[in-house]
Amino acid sequence: MSENEKTEITPSDRGDIKKTSDETSAMASADWRQPTLWMVVGSVISVWLDQWSKTWAAKALYTGNAAEAGGVPVNPSELYTRVIEVTSWFNFRLVGNKGAAWGIFKDLPESTRVPFFVVLSAFALTVLLVVYYKSHGQTLMQSALVLICGGAIGNLIDRLQIGYVIDFIDWHIGVHHWPTFNVADISISVGVGLMVIDMIRQSILEYKMSKSETPN
Repeated sequence: MSENEKTEITPSDRGDIKKTSDETSAMASADWRQPTLWMVVGSVISVWLDQWSKTWAAKALYTGNAAEAGGVPVNPSELYTRVIEVTSWFNFRLVGNKGAAWGIFKDLPESTRVPFFVVLSAFALTVLLVVYYKSHGQTLMQSALVLICGGAIGNLIDRLQIGYVIDFIDWHIGVHHWPTFNVADISISVGVGLMVIDMIRQSILEYKMSKSETPN
């Protein structure tokens, strides 16, 4: 064929090109929809378990009569509770956490405390979603991020509804108590643990690959 001779595209070729383009678009759509579905379903389950458990805790443990929102008082100092002893080291008791983990930032002024945590949670969720979609194909990492997002949303709902987070799981050894926590905290902690495991696994794989590529 001469350089000046043009390649003629037949109707059959056009059909093959269109088919290939459609298949590529379908694959890209599937790549986007599947992780989105997993994020939505996983987060909804995590949030539902958290909110259901807090509703149970409020009904089973709250002994006061000042319930205003979600079956508990708006003021956590009025969160009077009974203690249900499950084992010698595990109790159920209500605690209102106005701060973050271990009560940090709990002493912020009331006018700024809740907005601060709402903005902080929104920022954290945005970052998590970006990392989630960039972790395509990394099942363990994406599962970890789903758990963390679900837990963050669960605690955010508490802050929006009553101004503080309901904790009710109390682990202790004698008189030494671990900070009281909830199902959302468990979800976040498990998610962080899975992230650490995934990062260690990725580091080991990268190390093995670099060793295998190094000439003897």
